[in-house]
Amino acid sequence: MLAAGAFACAFFGLRGIGHPWLAPAVAVIAAVLGGMFGALADTWATAALVAGLFAAPVGAGVAALKRPWPPLAALAGSIGLFVGIKRQRKLQIFLPPLFAAAFAALGAAIGWGPNRRGAVLWRLLDVDWLLGLAVALAVPLILLAVQRERWRRAKLEGRTPEMDDEDLKRKIAEGQPDYERAARELESGGESDGGGGTLPQSE
Repeated sequence: MLAAGAFACAFFGLRGIGHPWLAPAVAVIAAVLGGMFGALADTWATAALVAGLFAAPVGAGVAALKRPWPPLAALAGSIGLFVGIKRQRKLQIFLPPLFAAAFAALGAAIGWGPNRRGAVLWRLLDVDWLLGLAVALAVPLILLAVQRERWRRAKLEGRTPEMDDEDLKRKIAEGQPDYERAARELESGGESDGGGGTLPQSE
């Protein structure tokens, strides 16, 4: 999402400025940087995505009213950044299925609902049908994501006692040479005490 957003902002924002190759070249570079940032900075990437989701509609709405939009967009983006950091784990569960449903519905409309006779899914040319398909796809995908998270937590909780047992066995194995050395010293000390009254015989 960060790569796609960076590409769209650079490509459409720089169109008509300078050389014709400027917009696509900068867009590709921005997409690569956005993808790398999303892959490396887990928490901040989620926060940046939520900030963009907050800032984009606010900025677009204020711009449509012919008002100065950058301050309000920056304010909305800062709120989204805070929400993304505080709710990062939950957002990572719900955002992927939501975007997957939206892009699947859009792809179905583009691929199977073209504006020509004999279109397979011609109803997807209607916005209401397209949104309905996105919601219908989002519900099972969200349920699957939530169930996956529950399975992950259950597996992690089930592994915790096993890991504790393994740590205990490892500690015992590491201390085994010390135990054996102490036992040998104790045995040698007992033997020397028991045989202290005898003198060695000369050959």
